[in-house]
Amino acid sequence: MTMTGPTMPAPGAATATPAGFATAIAMAEAAVDRNPLWWNEIRVNADDPLDAAFCSSTLLGALLQSAAHRLGVPAADVWAHIRRTGELPL
Repeated sequence: MTMTGPTMPAPGAATATPAGFATAIAMAEAAVDRNPLWWNEIRVNADDPLDAAFCSSTLLGALLQSAAHRLGVPAADVWAHIRRTGELPL
């Protein structure tokens, strides 16, 4: 059994990384590390901070849809829960 699926390329397959993806991942790592200085340094030195912001939103959306799938509830219910409580069901 492999970890690939219809939306995941096979390991080693060539894929184009969206602009800002590496920046978004680095900023997320800095945020989880609770290091705002590192986070801000990444943001300020990004080639295009708007690309990174869009990639961050795309990643968050995918994670929340995945959480809804794992919980067996409609994604709209997860979005509503987050808006109401501010809690991420991850």
